[in-house]
Amino acid sequence: MHIAGPQPCTKENIPGLIALVDSVMRAGSDQSMLTDYPLVYRENNLKNIHLIKADDQVVAEVPFIPRTVVQGDCRFRIGIISPTATHPEHRHKGYGLACLNGCLRQMELDGVDLSVLWTLIPTFPFYEHGGYQAVRTQMMMYRCCHDDAQLFPDHGHTVIAHESGPGGHLPEIQAMHEREACGVLRSQEEYAPLLSLPKIKTLVALEGGSAVAYLIVSEAVNKPGLIEAGGSTKGVETLVRRSLSEAPSDEEIRAYSHLTPSVLGGMLDRFMPERCEPWDDQQMIRINSVRGFLERIRPWLEQQWKPEQSSFSIEVNDADELISLDLREDELHLGERRLHSHVSLSRRQLTSVIFGEHLQRRVGIPAECRSLFPFYFPIWMLDHS
Repeated sequence: MHIAGPQPCTKENIPGLIALVDSVMRAGSDQSMLTDYPLVYRENNLKNIHLIKADDQVVAEVPFIPRTVVQGDCRFRIGIISPTATHPEHRHKGYGLACLNGCLRQMELDGVDLSVLWTLIPTFPFYEHGGYQAVRTQMMMYRCCHDDAQLFPDHGHTVIAHESGPGGHLPEIQAMHEREACGVLRSQEEYAPLLSLPKIKTLVALEGGSAVAYLIVSEAVNKPGLIEAGGSTKGVETLVRRSLSEAPSDEEIRAYSHLTPSVLGGMLDRFMPERCEPWDDQQMIRINSVRGFLERIRPWLEQQWKPEQSSFSIEVNDADELISLDLREDELHLGERRLHSHVSLSRRQLTSVIFGEHLQRRVGIPAECRSLFPFYFPIWMLDHS
């Protein structure tokens, strides 16, 4: 048997790759990864999909897609790992990890600061081999139903379903989304495919003929519920009322919010605060470059720095990185000195410190870090890959 790879994907590999990943991830479903994650399989992202072939058949694959995150005054790049797959006859041979390491090498070449993925607890150990660490819940969930429609006011907006193409409301939806302060930065050409995903519809509230709010409602197995909204608060209230009133009476509808402010999250917390619960999303993060990432979030660190906070240094003992954090005259300096106040952590331990501990991966938080962290950045479900 001839084994080739890991190697970047080509257009010719796509049919075999999709057949593999659909057999693992979409068995018994009428959905396909090719249409569920169109941005991942675009031609300009193929170099970020690493695969292994056995006798010219794709038997293992790991894809990622680079995105830019805006968090207030901070901006950094993340690589979102998309669903991975290995053929059952070729598991436990190291093929999946080899493909994952190929993705990590590509991220390093492209200056991607973090890598993010969502998985199940039993697969934590696989990704831990690559330096990923499970982190605290990053999203909140509200369980809703048809009868909850009455909780939300109807402000008399005209409600329509967004349709792509000329005459649609894509520019207004884009503008409303981008008024949210935090999240993944989407290019103009990414909105149309994202709003056209299978089993997803976008409701638009009109006022005087103009679009003032939108709500994305999904029945897809990988993105179920009320997954995103933007625009005026009253418009979103009208849209949530309409979407719940049209839901089957025996169906649970999940609505999502984040730990940073958003129109949808604020509205859900106002009308049904008792329904709020952590979403068990099982997110893992890998810090590809500790210094690079801390440099990117320097404005946030300066805001978090308390008067009693002393300067300290961090040694990443399995990544050969030493970073000193020293605030002088309200400006944070990132150096390379070992300071009197010093902590030594592994890459995975530091990930828990910065982003918060997962209950299954507890790490003692050094006193030097407690007033600065955790740091949080939202990834709207529409941007999950």
